[in-house]
Amino acid sequence: MGRYMRWVLKWPKLVLVGFIAVTVLLGSGIFKLNFDTSIATFLPRQDSEYQFYNQTKEIYGDCDTFVILAVSHKNLWQYEVLNNINKLLIDLETLQTYSPALSQHRMAKLDQALSGRSVTRKALLDAFHEDPTFQRLIGRKIETIGMADGHLSGRAKEKIKEAVSAAAELQSRLMIDEIISPFTASDISGQDDTLETIDLVATGADGQRMIPKTDQEISDFITRMKRNPAFEKGIYATDATGTITDLGIIIRFTDVTDSDAIAREILEIADSYKTTLDIIPQGQPIIYIWINNFMQKDLFMLVPLVMLVTIIIFFLNFKSIRGVILPVTTLGMATLWVLGLMGHLGAKITTIGISIPVLMIAVGSSYAIHILNQYYLDYDLISAEGKARGLRHSMGHISMTVMLAGFTTIVSFLTLAVHPLEALREWGLFTSLGIAFAVFISATVIPAGLMLMPHHADGARFSRRNVSGISMVDRIIGVMITLSIGHYKKVIGVVMVLMVVSFFGLLRLKVETELLRFFKKDNYIRTSASAICDTFGGRWGFNVLIDSGHPDGIKSATYLNTISDFRTWLMAAENQDLCIGRTDGFPDVIKTMHMAMNNDDRAFFDIPESDADILDYLEIYSDEDADSDGRVDRFESYVDPKFQTCNVLTRLGQNGDEPLGTGALKRIFSRISEHLTQTLPLGYSFKITGHPVMMIKSVDYIVSGQVQSLLLSLVVIGLVVLVLMKNFRAGLLSLIPMSAAVMTNFGVMGWAGIHLDIATSTIAAITIGIGVDDTIHFLNTFRQFVKKGEGLDLALEHTLRASGKAIIFTSLALICGFSVMLLSTFKPLIEFGLLMMLTMAATTIGALLVLPSSIKLINMGVIKKKAGAVARTNHVQELTVAP
Repeated sequence: MGRYMRWVLKWPKLVLVGFIAVTVLLGSGIFKLNFDTSIATFLPRQDSEYQFYNQTKEIYGDCDTFVILAVSHKNLWQYEVLNNINKLLIDLETLQTYSPALSQHRMAKLDQALSGRSVTRKALLDAFHEDPTFQRLIGRKIETIGMADGHLSGRAKEKIKEAVSAAAELQSRLMIDEIISPFTASDISGQDDTLETIDLVATGADGQRMIPKTDQEISDFITRMKRNPAFEKGIYATDATGTITDLGIIIRFTDVTDSDAIAREILEIADSYKTTLDIIPQGQPIIYIWINNFMQKDLFMLVPLVMLVTIIIFFLNFKSIRGVILPVTTLGMATLWVLGLMGHLGAKITTIGISIPVLMIAVGSSYAIHILNQYYLDYDLISAEGKARGLRHSMGHISMTVMLAGFTTIVSFLTLAVHPLEALREWGLFTSLGIAFAVFISATVIPAGLMLMPHHADGARFSRRNVSGISMVDRIIGVMITLSIGHYKKVIGVVMVLMVVSFFGLLRLKVETELLRFFKKDNYIRTSASAICDTFGGRWGFNVLIDSGHPDGIKSATYLNTISDFRTWLMAAENQDLCIGRTDGFPDVIKTMHMAMNNDDRAFFDIPESDADILDYLEIYSDEDADSDGRVDRFESYVDPKFQTCNVLTRLGQNGDEPLGTGALKRIFSRISEHLTQTLPLGYSFKITGHPVMMIKSVDYIVSGQVQSLLLSLVVIGLVVLVLMKNFRAGLLSLIPMSAAVMTNFGVMGWAGIHLDIATSTIAAITIGIGVDDTIHFLNTFRQFVKKGEGLDLALEHTLRASGKAIIFTSLALICGFSVMLLSTFKPLIEFGLLMMLTMAATTIGALLVLPSSIKLINMGVIKKKAGAVARTNHVQELTVAP
């Protein structure tokens, strides 16, 4: 370290230029950063349940994750309103079909329309009056970009081209599998002993839908919708009187592993009709977008704020310009390095990853404080020896200490790099890299900067300020000395009581991964979810796969009645606690066929008694089989190609105004499994899968990963301290304050009702990683005083006075830095910030009170043991020499 510091101080300009160059190089990657809030980041790819979930989607399509739009209007049954709904559908359908030739023609015409010197918004839109779909697309992009009326500038034209080109590229990916709506839905008609598909809205000779215009046409359209009971809460919703109040549009994707772009386009299309239609968008892809938006908003708001708070702490501590500029520079560099590296490597910021920049600034500030604090404390030494020599001695010593402390933090964070969840693995890896960057940059840039700056008298003022007068920090340290030396047994007793209380709080701790709980009850995300659940039965669902045991087993009245009875049980009044809002399955198709073959009499909306009738219906029914897999397209969501397994699509609602948490989901799936196990005939089997099941699976990994990370962190940190201190007792002592802080954190979470989720699951590793820094500083200083021959009490007092101020100020910087998160509108960040503030306070008290009290207690026990041994030896000697 001495050789490196000598080189840094010899070539400070070269060092700073090099670090600035690396910052520019790595920092440019920040523009490549993307956000990822999908479920895929919360699940291990090798998990068998996850693999089965993907296999299910390959067979039946992605039926459990969808976007649903509830469309309404106060005058719903008017041609103008219905026509606007049709336009909305046409715009959505551009994402389902793609013509390269048409797209090239449109882009060429757009280039031509924008080529003129003076182009207005109106003139641009008028140029596409014969292509209203593309005209609406351009209008949306102009609105999104925020272009004002009047002549379009050159930059505005480029933005329009880029936006329209991006939309065309998105269309070419064909990410939408199916759009279900009253205007696109089809029914089954039976005439002349044939079964055929009929559209609810007919198509004219020009290929356009014939939207009902007259009152009679609209009435007939309503009748066609209400004819089939399976359509209710599917493509329309009614009120208590049976009047249709909302029309539903359900959009299913071919692949939702990266649904952000397509879901944003859907939202943009829906938003463009806000002046003519009332549209409520919902579904997991939409929730991911809102979370993404909140994350980005918080990122741009919180990072400057935490930097501002850190600047204030630096100024209050050092009262100098260099005491602000140098550490802020290092923090900015470290943050840009880690975020830029993530961008270059293609890593995405997840729900938990949003905490990385705030964490880097807050934690990195502690290293800068220790280094600058040492510089000011050694001001007289530097003045006496000369700047170069003095800085080499001062910075060489503290940089080594900071690197050792940083090393333990890095090791603690790295324990999460083996976590089974991808999001937490990446978080552990990049936070440990960020800490390494912060330590390396602080230990290099600050000494180099100090070497280039004049050796001003502000250092002398700082030095005098630290030895004269009694500050609030001095009073706090005085209290710590009194308690830890004079009342150490009482301190340990209070800690033990606190641990017992925390243990019972830990028993109350619940694990949660339901994303809606991340938002406040009055947030639009929550209120819209409730509205969708009330009108259409739910915003997401799961799959219940019931295997008949042999090919073509589905084509049986017994099997289909078993499925129907199961669906009836799910929706029964006595099972309202299951919160099932709607189910879909293959029996509805057969029921519709049976009703169609009996003059549309609703009394025949049932499963035929004869297997022969079912086989006949399937034989005479004709429809498209686009992929030639043996299933007509209408059947693909419900049956496998062998007609052996039926997929019951089950849509989840809510428990009143509360979204279903993972605990409730576990109970629901357990009840369903228990019912099927008891009622399915011999030879049948079942499997439950889907998005909610994957959320539950992630809970298991959060819990197991938390225990694994916690134990691994404690063991590794204990061993690291043992190696660094070369003392077994020091290794054990280092675990006491950290373990107490972790237990307190979990206890507070349990008693306060804060859930263990993907964000809060990292706090234990952070607590240990950061808390061990203070422990190492204390133990290292204590060891030095003991080596000087000082007694136990005096060594503890001098250690608290020597290391206490730095520990308190670094903790203050961390607490204030994390307090900025309380300004977030995103509940996970608010809870994360609150818990981190509590944790930092706990680790500080642990290092300055619990640790010295433990040292006192253990050493007093050793002293008494030695005294007892001496007394026994003397007693034996007296007996030996007695007459």
